Amino acid sequence: MRYLDVMRSALVAVGVMAATSQIAIAQDAYPTRPIRLLVGFAAGGATDTTFRKLAELAAKDLGQPIIVENRPGAGATLAPSTMAKTEAPDGYTIAAATAGLLRYPYMQKVDWDPIKDFTWITGLGGYTFVLAVNTDSPLKTPADFFAYAKKNPDVLTVATAGAGTTMHLLAEALAGMADVKITHVGYKGSSEAVTAVLGGHTMSTVDAIGTILPYVESGKMRVLLSFDPQPVASLPGVPTAKSLGYDLVYPAPYGLVGPKGMPPAVVDRLYKAFKAAADSDEYKKLLVQLGQTEWQKPPGEYQQWAGEFYLSERSLVERAKLLRQP
Repeated sequence: MRYLDVMRSALVAVGVMAATSQIAIAQDAYPTRPIRLLVGFAAGGATDTTFRKLAELAAKDLGQPIIVENRPGAGATLAPSTMAKTEAPDGYTIAAATAGLLRYPYMQKVDWDPIKDFTWITGLGGYTFVLAVNTDSPLKTPADFFAYAKKNPDVLTVATAGAGTTMHLLAEALAGMADVKITHVGYKGSSEAVTAVLGGHTMSTVDAIGTILPYVESGKMRVLLSFDPQPVASLPGVPTAKSLGYDLVYPAPYGLVGPKGMPPAVVDRLYKAFKAAADSDEYKKLLVQLGQTEWQKPPGEYQQWAGEFYLSERSLVERAKLLRQP
């Protein structure tokens, strides 16, 4: 009997070692098939453009295509939160992470944890956000904007890429600080919001400068202010919200996440591929074109930053008067 027990134990040990070996081999070989990258914004906006370029460049390093899937909704959290709840942590489904992921739980009750339910892979860049109007708008300056809103409560409309997005929060927070009432109009994406402003359906928009800049350069839109700490070089003469007396500075970083529990070797492989993409001249050229900033974090630092940023986001939600009730 002892002999049989020993043999059984030996066979179990061999089986465990074989399974471990197979997992290790699978991780070493990763990736062996296409990777899905879920983006929580509609096609055509700055976020979509950014991640499509990163996916294109990282795919060359990984040797497998990265297929971008647009899934807007829930303040840009639908894509990553659905991934976290339904996808295996094998590195074959990953998602874009924007500031909304670390803010939305303060606004709506959710069935996922913004930190614990994700593997934080890498930080990749940051946005500059601006408030803009149609060039034909009678609102020529920030003073005009606030004066009109003060005189006409709830009449001044601000279009954004959707409820709960950073753009929405900034619009509401700015209105709250200026003690004026606006009407937020959320669309499915940035391109729809800009189209609404260009068509005269809404009076203004808050969006990433990369979305707005082409229309500024073509003479179709005018930027009233930015939310950067310093004036934006590509927008000479445009004041910051802070310079106008509003304590609202918001450069919003973005990055890449996966489901919780991803193997460290897979995380490292993705991190290195996307870091190489972010370090490339092609991507840096796109950052300049879109008016975005370089901001890179390795996995450990990115997760630490996420935890700290999550705690700080509550104050912005409170200032925008969008904090959900318990």
